[in-house]
Amino acid sequence: MFKFNLQPLLNHRRYLEEVMQKELAQSRKRLTAEQNKLRSLKEKKREYSQRLQQRQKVNGTVSELILYLRYIDRLSTEVERQHRQVIVAEKDFKTKRKDLIEIMKKRKVLEKLKENRLKAYRQQMLKHERKFMDEVAAKQFISKS
Repeated sequence: MFKFNLQPLLNHRRYLEEVMQKELAQSRKRLTAEQNKLRSLKEKKREYSQRLQQRQKVNGTVSELILYLRYIDRLSTEVERQHRQVIVAEKDFKTKRKDLIEIMKKRKVLEKLKENRLKAYRQQMLKHERKFMDEVAAKQFISKS
């Protein structure tokens, strides 16, 4: 019976790979959420910039224009902050993806080793089987003679 002595290590690497895949999925979700939030803030800023331009054309009050300018400035600050959040989320995602690739490579090396050892085991068993069959055939030949 074939027994791969590194099977516990292979099982552990498979487990690590599953964990890292889940972490990568969570990181991807976070990145998408941060990107959506940034997109939303930019859209909001663009919308209020257009409203400001419309108010300027129709002679809006100075206090109203100042309110729009302050709000747009605040949105600009939020866009910058959110842009930094997106960059952090992207770095985290890339790091997790790189880690997952490394874990997968290590697992594949062990699986290839297991495959090679199983192949060698099967060849050895075939060799023993042929030897046994040759001995049986030789004994039958001798007993018939």
